[in-house]
Amino acid sequence: MSHSIEWRCPECERPGLQDLGPTDNLDCAHCDHSQPYDTAALADDGVISEPLTACVACGYERLFAQKDFNRKIGLVIVLIGAALSPWTYGLSLLAFMGFDYALYRFVPEITVCYGCDAIHRNFEHNPLHRAHDPLLADRYKREAPINAAD
Repeated sequence: MSHSIEWRCPECERPGLQDLGPTDNLDCAHCDHSQPYDTAALADDGVISEPLTACVACGYERLFAQKDFNRKIGLVIVLIGAALSPWTYGLSLLAFMGFDYALYRFVPEITVCYGCDAIHRNFEHNPLHRAHDPLLADRYKREAPINAAD
């Protein structure tokens, strides 16, 4: 599987999805903006470091890991089980929660940048990247433009 990134173009502010390949540039599909991969994300040999240590789009080093699972779908699955539970004596709730958990276990992990919200897919897990923390996210959002510009 090739590495990919979902990022927001700094020029037109529209989201884009791009495979990270030999071009070494992030190219916006909506405007003519092109920017090179940030050097903070590159290893000494010029390729993207594995596991990921910094955001490819902005170079910010504060990243978090999460499952690439749509939370709304998970919630709908559990709600359907709960709605059916009066007629199944709660067994449907357990069954649907088990199904939801099984889906969650098999979904791959993504790495997300606290600074620019870029989503990095198909990268090796970095144990330094913890789960999303809303308090850290607020702090990092305020400091990200300063660090990303360095």
